[in-house]
Amino acid sequence: MAVIGARPATGPWFIPGRGRPRPRTRPQSARRGRHGVARRRIATRVDVRPLLVTILVAAGLALFYLSQITHVAATGYEIDALRNALAESRAAQQQLIWDISEARSPAEITRRARIELELVPLVPGSVTYAPATDAASPAD
Repeated sequence: MAVIGARPATGPWFIPGRGRPRPRTRPQSARRGRHGVARRRIATRVDVRPLLVTILVAAGLALFYLSQITHVAATGYEIDALRNALAESRAAQQQLIWDISEARSPAEITRRARIELELVPLVPGSVTYAPATDAASPAD
């Protein structure tokens, strides 16, 4: 079944230059110009498909570019947050090292013994030592 005015497909619509469109067969009326010469009306048909494809490709590239830029910015913010967390951890580590060295100092140990544990220094002579035994004498 044929449709009046139908043409066979010449190729994909988005590839310009594929196949040749059939010429129009409308009768053209001869018009006379100013000088009496027959003037033809030139029918130009503008193909917008390449323009649409170009716009779609440009929009796709713009979206791809924006997604990449957004990803890079988000990664940069994440790196900054990790650097800040690392700096805070290092500061906390330095504070702990300071606290440990302070707790090990002799002055701090003496202070804690007197105040918290209520210890007092020994009076001289309160501690007696056992005399050293001579290693050469046999044990009885």
